[in-house]
Amino acid sequence: MSWVKELAREIRQGEEPLLSSYEALMAAATTPGEKKLARIVHAYQRFQLRSLDLFEKQVPDKFLAFAVITQNAVNLRQGPGPRERVIRQLDRGAFVILQEYVGFWAHVGLGDGTTGYVFKDYVRPEAQD
Repeated sequence: MSWVKELAREIRQGEEPLLSSYEALMAAATTPGEKKLARIVHAYQRFQLRSLDLFEKQVPDKFLAFAVITQNAVNLRQGPGPRERVIRQLDRGAFVILQEYVGFWAHVGLGDGTTGYVFKDYVRPEAQD
């Protein structure tokens, strides 16, 4: 196992238990400001854990950002075009790895290793460098 994978696994083991603490924080929050801040902090922790997952599995050659699908029943296509074969449909809130933009299309990867293209208006990057 590479040093990077080993280090990512070690960090993840330390960070994963904190997720339940952030969930407790969300449950304990009472004011609208507290609730919003607790949701954001929880989302950042989930984002960090997903990032560490990539180091343990495989960092894609192309990586722009983590992203989320913004509509229901979004077609994941084999290629960048409306006539390309539909591989599957993705629902609002599905997390994807945004690899690159090809014209009006976003090349994305799923957690199970499947890759394909979705119309770029249906993908919202979570964090970019």
